Amino acid sequence: MILYHGSYLEIKSPDLEHSRKNVDFGCGFYLTPIYEQAVKWCEKFKLQYH
Repeated sequence: MILYHGSYLEIKSPDLEHSRKNVDFGCGFYLTPIYEQAVKWCEKFKLQYH
């Protein structure tokens, strides 16, 4: 199974310290099997934090 994480940076190891607290399913390292969804999140966070 291939999973994607919507980040614009390379993630070598999941780190819950950088996880957002107020999300639907709580603190965590979120993944998706849907490539397009990961790209959408990547673009959203890149615009938000850069």
